[in-house]
Amino acid sequence: MSQTDLAALITAAFERRTEFTPKNAPTDVRHAVEEALALLDSGKARVAEKIDGQWTVHQWLKKSVLLSFRLNDNQVMQAGGFTQFFDKVPSKYADY
Repeated sequence: MSQTDLAALITAAFERRTEFTPKNAPTDVRHAVEEALALLDSGKARVAEKIDGQWTVHQWLKKSVLLSFRLNDNQVMQAGGFTQFFDKVPSKYADY
C-alpha cells in the first residue's frame, strides 16, 4: 500500500477510534497500523522530520502509533527472568 493510501486509511480510522477494541478492530485498519509501525521501525518514515529547515510532523504516523495502543491488549512482558510488567508493545530486544 502506498504511503498516501496508508495515510488516508489511518486518518479515517483515527476519527473512528472510539469504535475500536482489540477484539473488533477491522483487519484493514490493523494491517495499515502494522505497516506504518514497520515503516517507523525501519527508519523509512519518521513522525517528525526537518524539511527545508522547518520541522514537519506527519500526523498520520503519529495517529498510527496512538491507534496501535487502541488495537492491542496489554500483555505480560518478562524482564530478565526476574520480574514482569504489562505493556502493549513487545520489547524490541525481547528475543535476545
